[in-house]
Amino acid sequence: MQFKKEFAKLMESTSIPSNLPLEEGVKMFKELHDFVQPYVPSQLFRYRECSELTFDAFNKDILFASTSDEFNDPYDCLFRYDKKGLQHSIMQALSKEFIFALRGYLRSGNNFPSELNSFYTKEFLDYARTSIKDASDSDILNSEVLYSKFRKEFNDNYEKRIDETVESVKRNAYIACFSETIHSVTMWSHYAKFHKGFALAYDLRDMQMRCINCDKLKLCKKAVINNIYPVIYDNNRYDATNYLISAICKKLGLPINTPDLLAVTKCQLYKSTQWGYEKEWRLILTLMKGSPVENFYGIENVSPKAIYYGSKISPINKKILHIIAKEKGIVEYQMYIDDKSYNYSIQYKRI
Repeated sequence: MQFKKEFAKLMESTSIPSNLPLEEGVKMFKELHDFVQPYVPSQLFRYRECSELTFDAFNKDILFASTSDEFNDPYDCLFRYDKKGLQHSIMQALSKEFIFALRGYLRSGNNFPSELNSFYTKEFLDYARTSIKDASDSDILNSEVLYSKFRKEFNDNYEKRIDETVESVKRNAYIACFSETIHSVTMWSHYAKFHKGFALAYDLRDMQMRCINCDKLKLCKKAVINNIYPVIYDNNRYDATNYLISAICKKLGLPINTPDLLAVTKCQLYKSTQWGYEKEWRLILTLMKGSPVENFYGIENVSPKAIYYGSKISPINKKILHIIAKEKGIVEYQMYIDDKSYNYSIQYKRI
């Protein structure tokens, strides 16, 4: 589909650096939204297993979202990065100017930036605190000891910290997955427990970018930006090297801008072409700085337009879902296998 090719090019070419004024960044977000909006299908389907959780979500009109580290495919959202390149770039950033910046920070009455606590041991930071705060300019410029210790400590913990940073990227956005098709035998098998589950149809064309139009966006600590995009199926993984460099440098307390605020979203959209049959769209909910992760799980008040019962759903589960569907006044369909058909297609009929 031409639209999806154009979208992939637009997403790849759009970068929103963190030092860009908020108004300009919001404008670029909206441009992406406006490009995609006319192509969002009138119906997108969400395959579900039968469980107390999914029944409750259906009843309460909640779209639960997950982080990519919880997906069934370990290659999903698997971005690439150059470990050696990362290490070299960060070592270059660990300059004596970095030591001067830390000294100024300490002399202003501050403790070490909290990010450093995740990268260095307490013993090392206690040593560095006493060594840096009272050091003169010449002490720092002429002594290689402290500078070398910072670099050695970084190298000793590098492998572990890079792995932790990669995992944090996977947990930095919440995703609700949908498909353009209700006829996929494979998806009914994978995501609806071997056709024993159900699927819900949603019209997400009017899904707004929550918080993006709010005049309190700059100050709000609960801000969340959401948007819906088609998955980008590609044989090549998204390269997140530059983003990871900035993420690790921030953990080290280095004053560096994030090169692209869309990097995490891009990581969540790339998927192997082997999964192309899913025709997937993703509702991605991105936490703004300060958003309370513990209270964040998805979107409320999103009502489905129809429900589809799997061809092997149990009578009791169907009855429970039917009661909820009837109360909501939504259309009900039953999936079935056409015994007369020459192919392996799955059909549905209205109840």
